[in-house]
Amino acid sequence: MVVHLDHVGTGGHAKGDDKVFNGAMDNAAGVATMLEAARAFTQAGEKPKRTILFAAVTSEEDGLLGSQYLAKHPLPGVKVTSVVNLDMPVLLYDFTDVVAFGAEHSTMGPIVAKATSDMGIKLSPDPMPEENLFTRSDHYRFVTEGVPSVFLVTGFANGGEKAFKDFLATNYHKPSDEVSLPFNWGAGAKFAKVNYNIARALADAPTAPVWYDDSEFGKLYAADAAKAERPAGG
Repeated sequence: MVVHLDHVGTGGHAKGDDKVFNGAMDNAAGVATMLEAARAFTQAGEKPKRTILFAAVTSEEDGLLGSQYLAKHPLPGVKVTSVVNLDMPVLLYDFTDVVAFGAEHSTMGPIVAKATSDMGIKLSPDPMPEENLFTRSDHYRFVTEGVPSVFLVTGFANGGEKAFKDFLATNYHKPSDEVSLPFNWGAGAKFAKVNYNIARALADAPTAPVWYDDSEFGKLYAADAAKAERPAGG
């Protein structure tokens, strides 16, 4: 599981006296989610079948530099088999669906769908394919090393579209992205549990995720790796 812990620092172009870009949603919310998922593993009483690495990297805002280094230099003896990235989950409303960008490209998709549906949460398709968000956050550095990955955020249902677009217009990469925003802490706890369930399902699955044989990312970055045939209707 990977998150970025950096934001954009300070800026003279900010309005008013506050020139510190705190990044409460982008990406302290992602970091907090990862820490709570890690805490859940320590309290579960049963070790996962595979090792799980929780990584907070820097310089995402400067070109995904931290994740690029980690993807190219994993821990000695460690093979990364899948990545879940948490970047700017909008925790301002009681979400009822999540979006896992990239889920359609690998066998991670059904695993994520099952882990979320067990909580009554829907896995929705990419609502903004024109933005190419799958290629724009830390997980993508692992994708280019051949690792199946998803980028998980809260979805557009139940007021999510308005919350997301209002946040982008008003607070994204601004000093106002701070903890005084009307966070829905219940949604934050639910998002952490969703991510624990996904990580647990991936770690305990009988086989590691693989790319689908028709995925352009699998073809380009993992040409020689084993592939799976896409399920009918998938």
